[in-house]
Amino acid sequence: MKPLFTSLLILGLTFTNLYAQESMPAKPSRFGVGVFAGLNYTYPLIINQFAAHFNAHSDMLAGVDLRYKLTSLGSLHVQPSWTQVRDVRPVFSWALPVFSLSTIKIPVVYRHYVLPSGKLLFLETGISYNRIISSTYREEQIVNCIAAPCPSFFSGNLPPSTRSAVSGLAGIGVTIDGQKISIPITLRYERYLSNFLFPTPYDAGSTRVKFEGFSITTGVNF
Repeated sequence: MKPLFTSLLILGLTFTNLYAQESMPAKPSRFGVGVFAGLNYTYPLIINQFAAHFNAHSDMLAGVDLRYKLTSLGSLHVQPSWTQVRDVRPVFSWALPVFSLSTIKIPVVYRHYVLPSGKLLFLETGISYNRIISSTYREEQIVNCIAAPCPSFFSGNLPPSTRSAVSGLAGIGVTIDGQKISIPITLRYERYLSNFLFPTPYDAGSTRVKFEGFSITTGVNF
């Protein structure tokens, strides 16, 4: 009789424990993943021995959002992404570059929600590592001619001397929460803190290339 009572007691405690575990709500994970895409509006900043004025360019960007929730109001985001600038030309061209770049960006961003609920409106700040994965870069050659218009001659494609640069960024956005997903909409300002370097074909110097501008993105977080 005693062994039977002991067995029933152990079985009852086991079922009670399993029921309690099923009744407890699952603890939300601190980790999350998402995807995003948007428009990059950039202004090239070219520094060499000649004054240069370049038009702003708009191009697509897309990436993945890997996030870790630090507190109820703050989260850390790593956002590997791809973007490009295509057919950048100076407003006035003389010994100035014409180029296109494709770049992998790895921003690390701290995002802070402004409202006590930890939802909707957020601010963010961070830093990005940027690396050129492909480029087409040619500089116009200096030509002395007697009568205008002078012909234009360009160098061959010049590979970058340095492929990496660092930029700082800050942004503002909103998050629209659904049942299982959320949709962030972000407006971000970015300015390069260092330069991509390209060789200058007609002397021993280098041309420094960097960017500043805005991006607007949206996506889905899971």
